[in-house]
Amino acid sequence: MNYKLFENTLSQIERKDIRDFTIACLKDAPDFLDTVPASVSGKYHPPEATEKGGLVWHVKRACWFANMFFGAFKWGVDNIRTDIILSALLLHDIGKQESYGKDYWKYVNHPLTAGKMIAKNKHMIPEKVFNIIQNCVHQHMHVFGPKDIIKPTEDLNICELIVYQCDYLSAKKDLKIII
Repeated sequence: MNYKLFENTLSQIERKDIRDFTIACLKDAPDFLDTVPASVSGKYHPPEATEKGGLVWHVKRACWFANMFFGAFKWGVDNIRTDIILSALLLHDIGKQESYGKDYWKYVNHPLTAGKMIAKNKHMIPEKVFNIIQNCVHQHMHVFGPKDIIKPTEDLNICELIVYQCDYLSAKKDLKIII
């Protein structure tokens, strides 16, 4: 995947090790992710997400929402949670496939696929930080994700909750936000 599509968001990740980890994971992701839609059905996602490049649009929109949360919580660049959340949002959908056909279960399991993909680069960051990012990626669909990994809402940590909310808001059809 062309990480340069996300240069603006990557530049917001203050810690070099987390930024380098995120870039390495994006480079390892399939190139088709640059052009695929976030959704082909259009059932939940806005029209922009169903077009060519819609997945990139969806991820950028999710990061835009994250910055709204950071402002609401008055989290500055010195707060490691901002780096963790932006990294997780940039990586949350790298487990998607070019097409699914009748294999809907592969779509539902894309958070687990993404979690395995980023594990290849876990040596680049502290283990605790990696575990938080991976858990955010796993939980990004929360109640809509793989049933065997869904945590009760009250058990989500603040980073997991924000990643889920940003992904959810980015997928909402009825929100008109220009990024």
